[in-house]
Amino acid sequence: MIVQHANNSIKGEFIYINTKVNYKRSNLKDSEIKRKMIVNDDHREDLMKIAKKLIRKPHSIPTDENEEPTETYIEYLSLMYSPEIAKIVQILPIFPEGIIITEFANQVNIKKEELIEKLSEVSRKRFVVARGRLYSLPDAFMIYDVPFIVKENYEGSDAKKFADLSRKFFIEDKYYKKWETSWKGTPYMRVLTVSEEIDPEHEIIPLEEVYSIIDNHNSFAIIACPCRLRAEISGVRECTDKYPLHNCLQIGLATEVMGEDPGKKKISKDEAKELVKQSAEVGLVLATDNSARLTTVICSCCECCCGILRGLTQFDNPRAIAKANFISTIDKDACTACETCIERCKFSAITVNNFANVNPDKCIGCGLCAVTCPNDAITMKRLEREKIPGLS
Repeated sequence: MIVQHANNSIKGEFIYINTKVNYKRSNLKDSEIKRKMIVNDDHREDLMKIAKKLIRKPHSIPTDENEEPTETYIEYLSLMYSPEIAKIVQILPIFPEGIIITEFANQVNIKKEELIEKLSEVSRKRFVVARGRLYSLPDAFMIYDVPFIVKENYEGSDAKKFADLSRKFFIEDKYYKKWETSWKGTPYMRVLTVSEEIDPEHEIIPLEEVYSIIDNHNSFAIIACPCRLRAEISGVRECTDKYPLHNCLQIGLATEVMGEDPGKKKISKDEAKELVKQSAEVGLVLATDNSARLTTVICSCCECCCGILRGLTQFDNPRAIAKANFISTIDKDACTACETCIERCKFSAITVNNFANVNPDKCIGCGLCAVTCPNDAITMKRLEREKIPGLS
């Protein structure tokens, strides 16, 4: 639905938001949860096989000092795969690779129609990726987020367990380092500068400009931000009254792979542009895949819940996200030292004396400070500092 935002400082008139999430809380103690989740040693072994397939893939998994999957992660997977299902799907390749259903049925010695029926629930929940005749296990990125993307999952009885376990291994097992940054030190996501604030005198590469990214795609869908939803279900969300929940954007292939779901809303190209514009106006950092080959999302990230930005704001990962190739530049004559920019900056990159000063090492180039500058004293000027992987 469309509701008017209460903040009068916002330039856009409307923002898409659906704040009603009917998740169920679990009152089970930790020991009771473990007994219910991991049924026996065979179940654990099959879950370990699934987890180990993901270790060398992008985003990997949380591992212990012996490079074995952590106990918390195995418990998390057990919410997705029952003993019967884990035994079957452990042979599947990781998305985007796949196996044809007839070959899959032959390998597990189950009739094709029976196998499709057995996997209907996990396919619907996207714990198995079914693309026509091709079947796959979800990649590590999907496994972490899909409980908070598919409505049946986040409104299901296991939602609280999914949220608490994922937050536990993300922080305590330090999975955030693998989630945010590849083993080569390359961030998986990059910042997008607010388009309206870029100095027009500078060359703008289409991959770095959010409206150009949208123009290059034809399918879009709004979903709940999985990071904010995860925190809300766990009862630890700090920005409930500050930021919308449903304003992350699936693009292109991602809308097709995730399929139809009552928790997402398909929108037009113009609506997608309006959505990202309003996200920036309310103070959310725009981010996308750090790749020239494929764009699947435009995220609207907050400083308190986002699994990426928290690498900078709360954790010890300076390479949590690739900075934009733009930096905030102050017009000293126009600046009145009102300090509005200090309130907008999430990274302590701005100080104000007689006028605002920007620390280039801390500025990530998001442009949020420029969006609400009452005197238009801030412009985003080009600063080459990050190469987009795959861009020649």
